Amino acid sequence: MYEWSDTLKLGKGSAFVKRDLRALPLTDAEFEADFFLDRKGSTKRREVWMGMVIERTFGVLQAMEDVQWPPPTVNDLAKLLARATTRPPHDEDRQRPRMIYLRDRPQWQELLPHLGQLGIEVAFSEDLPRFDEAVVDWMQQDTARHEPLPVDTIREYIKSPFPERKRTSLDATMALMDWTDEMLKAGYPSARKGTPAAYDPVSTVAIHLTLGELEAILTKTRIARTKKLRPQLEATVSSQRDCDLSIHEWGQVMLSLCGAKVEARVHKHLTTIARKIAVPLSEALGIDAPEGGSRAARFWSPETE
Repeated sequence: MYEWSDTLKLGKGSAFVKRDLRALPLTDAEFEADFFLDRKGSTKRREVWMGMVIERTFGVLQAMEDVQWPPPTVNDLAKLLARATTRPPHDEDRQRPRMIYLRDRPQWQELLPHLGQLGIEVAFSEDLPRFDEAVVDWMQQDTARHEPLPVDTIREYIKSPFPERKRTSLDATMALMDWTDEMLKAGYPSARKGTPAAYDPVSTVAIHLTLGELEAILTKTRIARTKKLRPQLEATVSSQRDCDLSIHEWGQVMLSLCGAKVEARVHKHLTTIARKIAVPLSEALGIDAPEGGSRAARFWSPETE
């Protein structure tokens, strides 16, 4: 499942695993790393950004990857550097470089302490000679759909700040999933945080769904494969009454709606159903319903009164 974030994510699911990187030999190598907009692969609807890591002395390509959800973030840089060190084109080049040269971009600051812990120094430079040369060569080959750009124009262009990211329907879906995840967690006490449960997760909430909405849940999501929720929803269809599920079960329904692997038009419909379910749940719990850029729910607990 996609998860976009402009905040550094380490640990489970991350490509940048310090334990693995620390096992590599620390050498005197120097790398240059940055990202650039690939005009050749971009369209009006979607920009294609590429990341490259170049060995500074001989200009050897260490890694090249596209950015899945542009523009680039610190997580893309962490993934790119991990690829350059642990999976370079030649296995004998697996190493921790002594120095990495980066363009001075505010996005990279969060990664610097972690590189320092690995014994890797970072130097910021306005010019990255090897990287810039490689990008110029790449763009000058782009003659199929675009007029070649002058070299000076290319060099200035790749120094520019990254554009602001445009929010998409997928971001709204991820915000809804975050809201649901926080809601489910709040139903159980946290020993780590020392907080009690904000509500009883087995308490039920009755929600009215149309026949079409119930059929979508039963046929387009993983609920169709469950042994408990599917019979409950099927019974609701046959009786034509409101669905009476526990808050925990409603959370599972919402996550299945948001995470369904279906075509875009159907996914939009399923997400709309999930938002409809979120409204009575938020009212029952006394919290704000998810909307806009909201990334989490705020729950009442005796500790915060």
